[in-house]
Amino acid sequence: MGQMTLVAMALATGAMIPLQLAFNGQLGTALRGPVVASFFVFLTGVLATGLVLLIARTPLPGLAAMKAVPVSAWIGGIIATLYILAVVYLVPKLGVGSAAVLIIAGQLVTALLLDHLGAFGTAQSSITWLKASGASLVLAGAALVKFT
Repeated sequence: MGQMTLVAMALATGAMIPLQLAFNGQLGTALRGPVVASFFVFLTGVLATGLVLLIARTPLPGLAAMKAVPVSAWIGGIIATLYILAVVYLVPKLGVGSAAVLIIAGQLVTALLLDHLGAFGTAQSSITWLKASGASLVLAGAALVKFT
């Protein structure tokens, strides 16, 4: 797959995030709470992923493969839960734009740090002045979106 196709896929994925924020916030408001809404977000996700597994006929890993997974790799599910809980709570209070830009700013800063450290088996990529400047611009943009 070419780089431009990957870039287009990443942009399309990013375009879905504000929709997810809006829909999850809407669900939290309708169901009157972030915990219940988060449960149904994940239930819907499990059902959709199960359907994809069935259609793609993807075999499930064996117990040995599951046991070989580093403990840190399982933390992603916990983080996803905290993320959905936060989104369902924050979007009705901050709005989609403010919540999205603040979340993106937090993602970028953390991603740069993880890349710099080569953490959790990812490719190491040092923070440069240009990368730090870009992150600073995103943080400044987040402040402009939220506070103006």
